[in-house]
Amino acid sequence: MKIDGRAILITGGASGIGLAYVKHLRELGARIWVIDRDEPTLDGMRRPERVEWHRCDVGAESEVIATVEEVDRVANGIDILINNAAILRDQTLVSKLGGKIRKHAMNDWTDTLRCNVTGTFLMAREVAARMIARARGGLIVNTSSVSRRGNPGQSAYSASKAAIDALTRTWARELAVHRIRVVGIAPGFVETGMTHRIPPMFLERIRTRTPLQRFGRLEEFAATIQFVIENDYLNGTILEVDGGLVL
Repeated sequence: MKIDGRAILITGGASGIGLAYVKHLRELGARIWVIDRDEPTLDGMRRPERVEWHRCDVGAESEVIATVEEVDRVANGIDILINNAAILRDQTLVSKLGGKIRKHAMNDWTDTLRCNVTGTFLMAREVAARMIARARGGLIVNTSSVSRRGNPGQSAYSASKAAIDALTRTWARELAVHRIRVVGIAPGFVETGMTHRIPPMFLERIRTRTPLQRFGRLEEFAATIQFVIENDYLNGTILEVDGGLVL
């Protein structure tokens, strides 16, 4: 699929990898709509040309339906959806500190699954329905993670990303008949606002375990999304972009 002139909807595009996607694809001539609930960042990013911004909670069905309907109408059809919105709230299942038992908070579990899994589901459902109605195919890209294999202290996040893998493969089989590809990207560690919340000692441990001995760069993920869009035979797979961390 050629990128120039395509209508691309990106969730979580106000910062980090999502913002790198926005900047790179805009330079390649795409028409971009960004969904995020990060109001301060959105306010500071309203000026770029060919980019429109919408505040939307991807876990709220009514907001997703209304926002996708509006973007689809204005864009005259959405060609590509990039599901990038996610939250990370690290906690162990159960811990003991100072003789006191601490259990994983239920609200952190439900909030993580609501954003990462339900948000991806709702966005894909609404965009795919409109792609099918317009009968011109399309592409859905879901964001997985190296944590999908299980990672201490990340029960909710790991579970959510394992679910993304399953959804990606399921939808790739279901939607291929409508000429809609579904691909997953599983980033390793890259220095963004999300990783800044991880303890430095843990990050350094990850860095030394990575064969390339470094974290990913935003421009490398931008190059990955370009490859996924332009390669029309790529479908149902999860691309690991992690410096060899999961080897």
